[in-house]
Order: sequence, then C-alpha cells, then structure tokens
Amino acid sequence: MVVWPALPASASIRPIFREDGFTLRGIGWAFALPLEVRARAERANLPLKVRASPDLLLDHRQRKLLLPIECKVNSFGPNASGESRTHPALQAAALLAADGPSVADYLGLTEPAQWQAYLLYAVGGGAEEAMQGTLTELSHRLQAAHIEPVPAGALGIHLRDDGIYLQPAPGARIPVTALQAPPQNGVRVMEWEEDDDPRPLYLLPWDPSIGPADDYERRVLEERVRSALASLIGRRLDEPAFEVTLDEVLQEAVEVWEMWRDRQAAAGFQRAVRRYVRQVLNRLSKMGLNVQIRQDTLVFDLVTPDIARKVRSYLSSAAFRRGELDLWSEDAQLGFDSLAEGW
Repeated sequence: MVVWPALPASASIRPIFREDGFTLRGIGWAFALPLEVRARAERANLPLKVRASPDLLLDHRQRKLLLPIECKVNSFGPNASGESRTHPALQAAALLAADGPSVADYLGLTEPAQWQAYLLYAVGGGAEEAMQGTLTELSHRLQAAHIEPVPAGALGIHLRDDGIYLQPAPGARIPVTALQAPPQNGVRVMEWEEDDDPRPLYLLPWDPSIGPADDYERRVLEERVRSALASLIGRRLDEPAFEVTLDEVLQEAVEVWEMWRDRQAAAGFQRAVRRYVRQVLNRLSKMGLNVQIRQDTLVFDLVTPDIARKVRSYLSSAAFRRGELDLWSEDAQLGFDSLAEGW
C-alpha cells in the first residue's frame, strides 16, 4: 500500500508522495555502508547490518532528498536478541547510518555530497509511536558511536471504515507536505467501502523474500500472468512468426518489475512465472501452435489463421480466465526438445 502514493493518481488513491515531487527509484535496493561507519560501529560494539536494504527507495530530484522506506506489520524494540543476524533492529540501525551522500554516490547520482536522506518506517496502525521510540533510541546509540544518524520518522497505516489513512507518529517530522500538518486522524490516501478488499491493489502480488505465497497471493499472481500472456500472445497472432520474452511477461504482469532490485526475491518470482508459462505453452502446443524456447525468449512460428483462431478462442475462454492451470505444481513438464535451462 505504501508504493501507490508514489505512483500516478488512480480513481481511489491519493498519491501524496508524487504530489510532493517524489518518484519511486526502486524496490529492494541494497547498498553497503561506508567502511568508516562499519569500523566505528564495531569499536562501539554496536550491532548493525553491513548492507542496508530498504523495502522502497524514493527520491526528490529538486530537493536532492532520498526517502528510504521500510515496511513492517508491527513495531519492534531496539535490542537485537543474542547473536541474531536477522533482528529488524540491525536493519534499522544500518538504514539510520546510511547518510544521503553515501547512498547518492552508490546510486551514481550527480553531486552526491548535496544529497540528504530521511528514513521512514511504515507500520501497522497503532504501532507508529512505539516505532518512533525505537528509531529515537537507535539514533542515540549511533551518536554515542560517533555515527551521525539520518533523521527518521514512523508512519502508521490505519484501516478505517471509509478508507486507508497514514498517521505520522507524535514528534515525527516527515518531509512530505501532506504529512507535516495532517488532520487528527491522519491523511486518507485510499477510499473504500466497509467490505472492500485493498489487496487487489498490491503492485507486487507476492514477495518471496517475505515467505511462501498464501492462497490469495497465488491466485492474484496467476491472474496477472494469465492476463499478460493473453495480451502479449493474442495481439500478435496475426503474424506468421513472432517472439515474446519472459521480461515482457513480467513487465506486463507487474507494473513495478523494472524497479525491483532485490535480485534473490525477483529470481524466485521469475521461477514461479516460468512454471506457469510452461504449462500454458503445453496447452497451446496441443492446439498446433509451434513454439520454441531460446533462453528467456518464446519463439512462435508457422502460425496459420486456423491455429490463431483456436488460440485466441482459448485465451479468451472462461476456462483460461478461471485459471484451471496450476501455477504451483512441480510435475507439469513441457515436452519440447528446445527447452532452455531454467524452464
């Protein structure tokens, strides 16, 4: 839900970040902390990750301001338990230590020394005040280690009867105009009815870095991939030969695909999509459509008007729209000798 306010307006969503001049630079960016920062943290026995990886990274070119955003369901405390390398406090400390010039230089931005950063944590409604307390405590610990933290604030995502609201934590000075003097109950960024489900608006139907897909995420992913394949293949069937790349399928299915920088998560997503595409191709080949796979390119040829008619009918059928193919089964095999590695 946090990505949408950074994208162009839709019928029911107010893009407060975009209104203020922010654009989405990437999802899952990862950048290493400067060696001096890591050395000071080690001398002070201050645990933190050596690579900071915010869920989202927004930027404002005119203000030269970077806005890394980390999304959590709940708040957490500042103390990492035992030898834990995954406690969210380690990530928070790293993000607080990732100053604007260092991140701008890593991203290859012009005049990196002039860039600033502000860290924003978006948490479930009601957890923002506790999250702000954690960010404040971690900032104090960084200062004690002679590491200057970036300013930071927490933002609660509240689901109310008439919409979704963003509510800054008390004392948070978030550098977004709509959030600097918000109404008492926060800023409404999405309208909805009481029985509406906001999940169809998920730009990433499933993120493998969070965990296995649940039933809803699987269904949404299947629908988007089916829609992408129907569009990309269907509109080219008048040609006797054509190609469709896996990247085209991914871009059609996921609006922010090119901005997803978490390579491991993206690779897991690609594997799931490949399995589904493989099964669709199996069905299309039985209709007489000749297709070969060369790396991540689907090569269709010998397309006759009769085959095109059959394929179009199938892609627009209720059975295809219902998704009778199973994206997640491992046993479907494509019987093509040209099957590329990874398919």
